[in-house]
Amino acid sequence: MEIISGFVVGILGSMHCVGMCGPIALAIPHKSTNKTSIAIDNIFYNGGRIITYMILGTILGLIGSAISFSGLQEKLSIVIGVLMLVLTFAPKMFKVSNKANNFFYSGVGKLKSYFSTFLKRRGKLALLSLGLLNGLLPCGLVYVALAASLGIADYASSMGFMAGFGIGTAPAMFAVSYVGIFASAGVRQKFNKLIPYGIAVVAVLMIMRGMALGIPYISPELPETVVQPVENCCH
Repeated sequence: MEIISGFVVGILGSMHCVGMCGPIALAIPHKSTNKTSIAIDNIFYNGGRIITYMILGTILGLIGSAISFSGLQEKLSIVIGVLMLVLTFAPKMFKVSNKANNFFYSGVGKLKSYFSTFLKRRGKLALLSLGLLNGLLPCGLVYVALAASLGIADYASSMGFMAGFGIGTAPAMFAVSYVGIFASAGVRQKFNKLIPYGIAVVAVLMIMRGMALGIPYISPELPETVVQPVENCCH
């Protein structure tokens, strides 16, 4: 179920990925213009992205699992769902300080220096490394997916969600390598308008999950911890 949800979010955000990461996909140094060779290169590059997403999802899933053991899983899911809605539809409520911005951009600058290093190299390992780094680039859509994976509170399901997310963005990135930015700015803008609605659907599902309404797969009722009475063995 989680991998499908992640896949849907990835598909809806594909055009956003084209705009943000399309230039990197276009800059990939292919050894050959053969379609099969380009496809293999793309598998390594996008595979690296998906691996990074899965690792991040696993880490956040473990954190969510630790929180769930304290009995806060339902509240965590609701809080994350509400935050996703607020950050999507009222982002100006959250202002970042100049110091935080400077720290953020310094980290991005270091990543870009590594990008330039791997872009100069040719080989499958360089492409895989490029994809792994690409998964660490700051992206609002990725942050939304990671927030959802935290709320899932299960490392395997969180990993599956992020794997689905990465797979969902892959077809558009493949298309970029073959035909460039395959959609006009107007078409991409129309698709980008769908992203908030996709995020809203995930956020509502997170809130419903936390409410434990007893709806299978969507809002399952979490089992309560039952403490068995200890019988006195002495009579």
